[in-house]
Amino acid sequence: MKILPIISSICLSISSLLTQAETIPETYTLWEQYYQIEKVDPEQATRLLQQISEKSPQDPKVWKTWTYLEMRKNNNTEALIYIDRTLELTPNDEQLLLQKAYLLNTAQRNPEALEIFKKLQSSSNPETAVKAQQAVLNLSGTTSGQTKNTFTDIYFSPSFEGRYDTAILPLKLRYGHYWGEENRGQIYGFASINRDTQSTGGARPEIIDQNAAIVGVGTNYRPWEWPLYLYLELGGSYDLIDLNRDKLRESINFGLTSYQEWYWHDFETSHSPVTQKTQYFAELYGNAASYSREDYNVIGDLRLRTGWNFNRDHLGNIQTYLKLHTINDSNNEFYNNLAELGPGIAWQPADFPLKLRIEQMYGKYVNGAPESGKRTFDNTRVELTYYWSF
Repeated sequence: MKILPIISSICLSISSLLTQAETIPETYTLWEQYYQIEKVDPEQATRLLQQISEKSPQDPKVWKTWTYLEMRKNNNTEALIYIDRTLELTPNDEQLLLQKAYLLNTAQRNPEALEIFKKLQSSSNPETAVKAQQAVLNLSGTTSGQTKNTFTDIYFSPSFEGRYDTAILPLKLRYGHYWGEENRGQIYGFASINRDTQSTGGARPEIIDQNAAIVGVGTNYRPWEWPLYLYLELGGSYDLIDLNRDKLRESINFGLTSYQEWYWHDFETSHSPVTQKTQYFAELYGNAASYSREDYNVIGDLRLRTGWNFNRDHLGNIQTYLKLHTINDSNNEFYNNLAELGPGIAWQPADFPLKLRIEQMYGKYVNGAPESGKRTFDNTRVELTYYWSF
């Protein structure tokens, strides 16, 4: 009676070998096609690698080849994703680790790059060790090198709020230097302006958003690996509408802020979308700070978006999601204590730092209400965000 299980096992083994035998020639054919067109038709080469990866997902050659293909296409974000996939299979590939560090440096993710360079300083390969040592010197700011120790960024995010029938126009520019171990800190000068189209001053001001121009200096620091920053900004502000007070006054803000994105596909997790993939995603933003302009009111802001991310070369990046947003403050102002929930859609063109969002939110004031006494509200929000760092 024991013969039957043995026969069954033999049959399964034979079946597996036959399947592999069928797959291997087909894979070889696909590789031949890839090498013939990789330099003349990168998009077709990408499609061939997709087919090869489905047949040989545990072959590091697939993901390493895909890495260098994306680099030739200047898609460094995707290249980093495929490098990580390769390193899961070959974690001791020092050449690939070095390449990953260079890509992280190009993406201005210097703390992560520096961590890899430091490990490679002790490489048994003299050439790798020398390159890593030079990179550590450059990134640590102890010698003049190719890595920039300064930064400039621009943030502009106009939006339309249907609830108030108003446009809000925030703009902020910064220029500064990195500081601290692994460049975890920044020190900078900044100028910002924020104005909406409906707020009015005078004897009975009606305020929707901050309406002020601010100039000052600031600093922030990331004490842990998680992207959580402590920050302080000092400056002077000028009210753009009459609030029955001196228009020129000090501006002191201090607190902590964090932002992170996650993308999941086939049990893989990354912090940026993968080209030509549909992925589940989540993004989390949090900020808690005290503002001298608001009599040192402490305001907390939490935003969570989660849904589906569709990445297509010709369409860019499209997201459909559900958003949860809460605000709370220490002064118990009704407009700073609310929760809202609703669907949204976002679109970002390929290789351009612009994102368009349309959201339909349904909310409730959780501490008090406006003069109308109505505690619930709905709001259509259209937002265009531009962020450029160079």
